[in-house]
Amino acid sequence: MDKRVTLLCILLNYIVGSQQQSTPNDDHYWAGVVEFSFKERSVDSESPVVYTARNLEQYKQIINSTEADPVDIIVFPEYGLSAVETASFVPNPVDLIAPCNNLEYEAVVRDLSCLARDRQKYLVVNLVEKALCPEEWERRPCAPNGLYHFNANVVFDRNGRVIARYRKFNLFGEAGINVTSWADLTHFETDFGVKFGTFICFDLMFEQPALQLVRSGVTDFIFSTMWFSELPFLTAAQIQQAWAYTNNVNFLAAGASFPEVGSTGTGVFAGKRGRIVAVMNHNADSKLYVAQVPKISRPQATISRQPVIRYTPAEMSNLKLKRDHIDGYRTSNLPLNVSSHQESLCQGSLCCNFTIDYTVTLPADVNQQYYRYMLAVSEGKRTFDGFADGMITTCAIFACAGEDQKSCSTRFEDPSKVVEAVRFNTIEIVGAFPGSSDVFLLPNSVDTSILPLEVDEIEYSERLFTQDGELYKQIQYNLVKPRSDLFTFAIWGRKFVHQNSSAQATIINGLEPSRDEL
Repeated sequence: MDKRVTLLCILLNYIVGSQQQSTPNDDHYWAGVVEFSFKERSVDSESPVVYTARNLEQYKQIINSTEADPVDIIVFPEYGLSAVETASFVPNPVDLIAPCNNLEYEAVVRDLSCLARDRQKYLVVNLVEKALCPEEWERRPCAPNGLYHFNANVVFDRNGRVIARYRKFNLFGEAGINVTSWADLTHFETDFGVKFGTFICFDLMFEQPALQLVRSGVTDFIFSTMWFSELPFLTAAQIQQAWAYTNNVNFLAAGASFPEVGSTGTGVFAGKRGRIVAVMNHNADSKLYVAQVPKISRPQATISRQPVIRYTPAEMSNLKLKRDHIDGYRTSNLPLNVSSHQESLCQGSLCCNFTIDYTVTLPADVNQQYYRYMLAVSEGKRTFDGFADGMITTCAIFACAGEDQKSCSTRFEDPSKVVEAVRFNTIEIVGAFPGSSDVFLLPNSVDTSILPLEVDEIEYSERLFTQDGELYKQIQYNLVKPRSDLFTFAIWGRKFVHQNSSAQATIINGLEPSRDEL
């Protein structure tokens, strides 16, 4: 009799668990994205082996938590778990192997497989993968130890099988990590009717593989990142929302958390419908954020936005922010003695038209500080910390801590003394950009709490036209609700220069080739 009761309990648990899983017929699925603190590893001297084991235990706690119960898929951030010294072999997804309890694989991969199976969830975990060198079709030299090491996103299905593996193509330094000869277009199907693509961190800045996956029809993306936020255009949630909006895709972003070095930024974004949940932390944190995600194929699906997680500028001063190379931009000061302003600015072949209605209330106390603003246009090349160069095109308004351009995209040292002196009632920016597919443009905004504006605060439209035989894209970007805490409002884009893939493939012992003008 006891055996029958036990069996009945097992069957009931299975039925209840099955009912909680999303299906292809549902309008939504449930996703969890993890912001995970790696601060402790950076400030103590524990070995990579101890660090990996400790973080694996924290991953297990998150996956087994009650907060994770309704979730179909959980995404973890970049470099949250392992290092080169604790790299793992990963099964080839073609073989559909579940490495749970298979001693051919390291404990990290085994345990994650068992967790996915036991909790009946898809898991996407970033880890350092090792692979025997050379692999099939590979002709590059091998390291003395006969191994490759990749920054990889590994996908486990509900049965614990490895069903996808993406190896990062655009490295941001990352000593000891190899790059693949070409960008893998990694995607996978789920039992709830959604196909996901995945890429990692710095890949977001490039055409391959991210935009190629969009063009192939993928509508839902998984993004593991250890982002280093930068003003005025590239703070984490700011660029995540903008990328999802322009491509009208669901975007599941999981960020490593160490604000003191510039890393935070986690969220779920529903294409042009905007943020479901987004967080930019001022203190390192490890937390699972759960969201009900409307399927792109179901426009009738409701969207349940969560309350905004907002910290004050004073609190956010703990978040280190890099500064873009904007000193070469053509700029013009926004006059503070009028309430409306129109101006056209040009650089190279790009012209931007600004129409601004605003209210200025300067502080009476001379000890109080306030942001001024500049209009800006740029069409030129920049470096991404020396790891890659890229062409940028933008029409922008950004805040300045002083009257000269060098103070722009910097913050005041003491936010408690800062008052909001300029209230933007409406903004209209219009620019005519090249209309070819190698130019990628998006609406870009961030406020002084380092969060992007909500999508109902903006209007963004694109129109293709031909002039003198050349294809152009006219973009109009409007602020439609007043804001007095604006830091950036811009049309921002990348211009890609295509190179022969063989020029990108030369790599020896983990050194990535130079990627000039990508």
